[in-house]
Amino acid sequence: MKQPRWLYSVAPLTVITAAVVVSVGFALLTTLLALSQPWLGVEFDRNYEGAGLRVLEVKDYSLISGNLRSGDVIDALTSSQGHVEISTFTLAEDPDRFSSYAEYNKFFAHQQDVFDVITAPPVTANLSDGRTVTLTPVTFPPIYAISADFWWLLFFGGTSLLLGVSAWSMRPRDAVTRVLTISGIGFMVGAYSCAIYASRELVLPSQLFLYLAAINHLGIMIFAYAAGLFFWYYPNRYGNAPAAKIYVGIVLTLWTNETLQLISWPVHAFYAHFLMAYLLVVGFAILQWRKSRVMPAERAALKWLMVTILVSLGSTVVLFYGPVILTGSPIASNVLTFGSVFLFYLGLVIGNIRYHQFDMDQWWWRAWQWLMFILIAMIADALFIYFLHVTQSVSIVLSIGVGVFYLLTRQWFWRLLSGTNNQASNKSLPQLADTFSLQQQGISAEMQWDQQITRIFNPIKLSKLPKPRGQTSFGEDANILNIPSLDGLYTIEVFCCEKGKRLFTSTDIDLADRFLELMRNSQEAAMFHERGVQEERQRILRDLHDDVAARLLTLMHQTREPEISNTARNALRGLRDVIDRIGTEEMSLADVMLDIEAASREQLHGVEVNFEWLSVSPWPELTLNSNLHINMRRIVRETIANALKHAHPKLIIMEVELIDKELCLRINHDGQLAEPSNWAPGRGLHNIETRVAEMGASHKWGIVEAAENKQYCKLTLCVPLT
Repeated sequence: MKQPRWLYSVAPLTVITAAVVVSVGFALLTTLLALSQPWLGVEFDRNYEGAGLRVLEVKDYSLISGNLRSGDVIDALTSSQGHVEISTFTLAEDPDRFSSYAEYNKFFAHQQDVFDVITAPPVTANLSDGRTVTLTPVTFPPIYAISADFWWLLFFGGTSLLLGVSAWSMRPRDAVTRVLTISGIGFMVGAYSCAIYASRELVLPSQLFLYLAAINHLGIMIFAYAAGLFFWYYPNRYGNAPAAKIYVGIVLTLWTNETLQLISWPVHAFYAHFLMAYLLVVGFAILQWRKSRVMPAERAALKWLMVTILVSLGSTVVLFYGPVILTGSPIASNVLTFGSVFLFYLGLVIGNIRYHQFDMDQWWWRAWQWLMFILIAMIADALFIYFLHVTQSVSIVLSIGVGVFYLLTRQWFWRLLSGTNNQASNKSLPQLADTFSLQQQGISAEMQWDQQITRIFNPIKLSKLPKPRGQTSFGEDANILNIPSLDGLYTIEVFCCEKGKRLFTSTDIDLADRFLELMRNSQEAAMFHERGVQEERQRILRDLHDDVAARLLTLMHQTREPEISNTARNALRGLRDVIDRIGTEEMSLADVMLDIEAASREQLHGVEVNFEWLSVSPWPELTLNSNLHINMRRIVRETIANALKHAHPKLIIMEVELIDKELCLRINHDGQLAEPSNWAPGRGLHNIETRVAEMGASHKWGIVEAAENKQYCKLTLCVPLT
């Protein structure tokens, strides 16, 4: 299934737009061909079981309105070309329903006879009540003369093409997307050709009818056997057989056989092999199901697809193929059958989008919004011409105006609901200063590199591949750009530039490499800066420890004044806290608890106060930063100091426990107690509140009752450990 190289050089949105033009263009040609056939302006009863054709309704645009009435039965038509009897056989919706080539050929011969008579005016209709009515065919009737079935078939066919091409445009080298595109093309060809003859009023020229039927056969064969080929490749290729070549050979052989009427299938000349195609789809799906028994993601996708097969294709067999083979008449009409098969095809594409086979989930919505603009403009054009009877030039202007109004309205609603401005994400240069200085708190350099790539290329998706890469390069095609990570240990796969609006170019490769170089230089500069900061910090710590701390220690031991000694001791403790805070970034929770317990016992040394420490053991493997460590230690020190100064306690009890990653310290003391609401806040309480707020913690003071009617003043401090 090789493709021309130039197909890989077209942006996805360009491919989709081309598919829209093709599908709409063929739809217009199909409509013109349908309108160019003989139209009497009469709706016949296709379910009438008697002889002749019964009239259901005579349209307003008919030239015989008033001469022919609802309920009249036409037995035959007569003109200069001869006399021909007509019946519901003439109105057969699809000649494929005839089980043999003989009946098939008889039907087309009859169609030609009727066509010859009806196109040679004057044409006389012989009614069952003995009356005769002159019939005058209408040349190009109003577009509403075509039945709704015609438009449904165009919708199914055109949409199937767009679905398949949309999937392929995102992954043009993927065999699965190629199969979806081929099947979509086949379904469109089959639906468009069927729309012409299935919605005809009475007759088509046999040669045109034969060509349309042959095209329909080819399109449906392409679609039906492509469904089996799909499950050969999806979710993983089943074997190494040349499945694509076998598929082409089967389709061409079957179509040639039917067109030349070489060999008739048993049971039914046209539908027997479609049952074989259905069994082929089910068989390959079961094989893939067995193969994916240890692959949960693939099996989940297959569940969706197998339900789609059972519901859509199963109903097609039950309502159409089965009844035609057994009784000669289907339960469902052509349009319902095509609709059921379309649901199967839609399920294939949606299933792949749902399970991220083609990374289309974000891009899909944007692409189809723009395509909706084209569709609305075309519909408006048709409405202006056929219902308001305006000129073509005026209609084009008005239809474009309707489309623009749709776009503006859509954009307004989108901004109203989303509240985002996509243009800001494309402007990467204003954020370069922040990126180079690595100022974004809590965001690593690698994450900032990902953000910068997103700003530059506005892709659909970024993926990480475990492959080291030195320079930027294209991926499988121009939809993918592989960019090295900052450390060069893995590759960042950038999928679809500007949300699929354009392909990557060599300029994008140069741009990515230059930004990568700048980011790496920035990262290196930040590392040198951090190294300088650390060296300066260590120099300051050495000076504080060797000079200031040594002088305070000398003063504390040499002075004989208790007050000066205590002041020096407290200053030395504060200096040690500063040194610990600067020199130590993190400590384990167990070490922090040991330090707080030791500091508390040291603070109470020489004071006639009993101290009890209650805590869990062992502590879990958690680390605390120096900010939490120092603040908790100083809160405990301030609380003990306040108790000694104001309550003169005999017992201080400290309880520590970990509750759902929240560290709770409870400091209880007896002595001369007063309600916290009556306290006069001083510097100590203010310092405690400040440190609690700095940690994002909570605290509460209170008087609690203990055993033997003893009261304690209690501080509960809860610190979140995130």
